[in-house]
Amino acid sequence: MGTYLVTGGAGFIGSHMVDLLLDRGFEVRVVDNLCTGRLDNLAHHASNPRCVVDQSDICNLSPGTALFKGVDYVFHFAGIGDIVPSIERPLDYMQANVQGTLAVLEAARDARVRKLVYAASSSCYGATNQVPTPETAPVNLEYPYALSKYLGECAVLHWYKVYRLPVNSIRIFNAYGPRS
Repeated sequence: MGTYLVTGGAGFIGSHMVDLLLDRGFEVRVVDNLCTGRLDNLAHHASNPRCVVDQSDICNLSPGTALFKGVDYVFHFAGIGDIVPSIERPLDYMQANVQGTLAVLEAARDARVRKLVYAASSSCYGATNQVPTPETAPVNLEYPYALSKYLGECAVLHWYKVYRLPVNSIRIFNAYGPRS
């Protein structure tokens, strides 16, 4: 059936992906440092043997890590969000969203995963008057958060180009709902 790894799986979007994957019968591994995620988001899966949670930081991943052994698919939702704090703490955002993404990419490449899906951000478009905003809208990086997510997206696409790691990048717009 396949084994899935969800980075940031205790966060808002990641925890909903975990729900979906478990509901469909898959084995799911979650890695989350709980910087912005909460174990409460996964509490309803606490007794599910198909859900394993690893409380660690993606920045500390390395090729060959046991967490990625046998993983078929990776959903990379880990990172730090929000615009205003990124202005105050740009290095934290670059570390989590760029360096963390590079660590995930290398671990995924080493594990020969079948596909990595990256959660990019619509913030790369900046303040735009184009509604709906097409993918072809110009990139306009106004804040460190936008830059960090865009650099992560560039790295993901580069890993496909250079290493043929199968990837998709999805630019998420204003997600909201339970657990947000």
